[in-house]
Amino acid sequence: MRTLSLIATLSALAMPAFAEDAALLMGVDRYAEFRRVGNATDVLNSAASLRDAGYQVSTLANGDSVAMTQLLQRFAVDAADADRLIVGLAGRFVTDGDRTWLLPADADRPTLFGMGDAVPVDSVLQVLGQTPGQAVLILGYDQDADNAIGSYLREGVGTLDIPQGVTVFYGEPDWTDGVVIEAITVPGGDAMAFARNSRGLNVTGYQPRGLVFQPDIAEVPREPQPVEPLRDALDEWNAAQAINTADSYRDFLFAFPESPFAREARRRLDAIENDPIRLAEIAEDELGLNRDARRDIQRDLTLMDFNTRGVDGIFGPGTRGAVRNWQQTNGFAQTGFLTREQINRLDGQASRREAEIEAEEERARQEAERLDRAYWDETGARADEAGYRAYLNRYPEGIFAEEATNKLAALTDNSDVAADRERALNINPVVARMIENRLDQEGLNPGQVDGRFDRDTRRAIRRYQTRNGLTSTGYLDQPTLARLLADTFGR
Repeated sequence: MRTLSLIATLSALAMPAFAEDAALLMGVDRYAEFRRVGNATDVLNSAASLRDAGYQVSTLANGDSVAMTQLLQRFAVDAADADRLIVGLAGRFVTDGDRTWLLPADADRPTLFGMGDAVPVDSVLQVLGQTPGQAVLILGYDQDADNAIGSYLREGVGTLDIPQGVTVFYGEPDWTDGVVIEAITVPGGDAMAFARNSRGLNVTGYQPRGLVFQPDIAEVPREPQPVEPLRDALDEWNAAQAINTADSYRDFLFAFPESPFAREARRRLDAIENDPIRLAEIAEDELGLNRDARRDIQRDLTLMDFNTRGVDGIFGPGTRGAVRNWQQTNGFAQTGFLTREQINRLDGQASRREAEIEAEEERARQEAERLDRAYWDETGARADEAGYRAYLNRYPEGIFAEEATNKLAALTDNSDVAADRERALNINPVVARMIENRLDQEGLNPGQVDGRFDRDTRRAIRRYQTRNGLTSTGYLDQPTLARLLADTFGR
């Protein structure tokens, strides 16, 4: 429902605007479930230039889905009667080929039918289509990202349905803000010429020979700006509190530095910018940990019994929780983000633990070998059939298993000869069932009593023969049959 209401708002634009020109700048460089997008919040660097040029500017850095929706609705109002429109979006985009969305900071792993919390770029383009020839969309994203997401989506920007008269600039995030600061907001600045001279900026859609948004200052004198009334400051202050980000308070202070709300805005801005979690995140980002380094950290945490929920090189909620637990155990502030000192200590602890595990495994191996040899001394070392069988039953893969097998084979009759002896007895099914019943009564587990001698029956016969001092072959011979029948009828 959120997507439908957002599209309706962006399409209808029924409310009046308070400025002739409108701009929207949103950048996301930190995601809860995805890797960073470097320099994505640089798109907000052009906010001051746009305000100086007379634009009503809305900005948001690392906004969640709720904050993005609020800001888009606010921009829809501002854009209703605007003569010029500028939109800058930077971060992680996904596409199904025909449609494209900008993901909010709190986006889960997206699916084709689960994009309700993302920003639909097509709807933004519809709004920009209201001011043909004076509308620009700037997209900043990783040009090399093309990873598949599920069966229907991939990272990046797909084919855009660009309305007539809308110009789209795109490139890596650190290249895109220049078109605003150095061309669009500069008196007489030509955005098309800037794009042609910039190796990192591309352009599509409406591409006139020249695209000038600010007339030359010598030709059109700039009128003095009126002082904003208190009511406007109150409205902007309420909007800044609703978004509640460092950028929202910074933008408010830039626009209303002397308002009654400025002191509180500075206090909140200072609290956000000096938040220990935020500072710890920035410090970890500066370490430049690659995917392999992150896997090493996850392996170390797992080795120390801190569950990261996988070793994939992606620091999601599982890894952050494991880091916090490790930090608590080691007396560090529980930020969930690591310093170089902490990484070194964790690596040292994991190396020591790995050595301890190897030592424990070696001790266990030696103890197992000692028990194996002791059992052999009590069984197979006595060089009789019963001893060999007892050893093989306990240690079928033991140190002396091969020796026991070979010597047992030398002591027992050839299996073919034993089978021939059994066939010569002409045992009928009735007698066979009697034998199986007797073996079962002896607790030798001959299997199903059906008059057929299968593997279970052979094993039971072998045990019976061993128990009664007979030649142990698993096949019936005259002494074994006589003993079985005597036991059967003797009861």
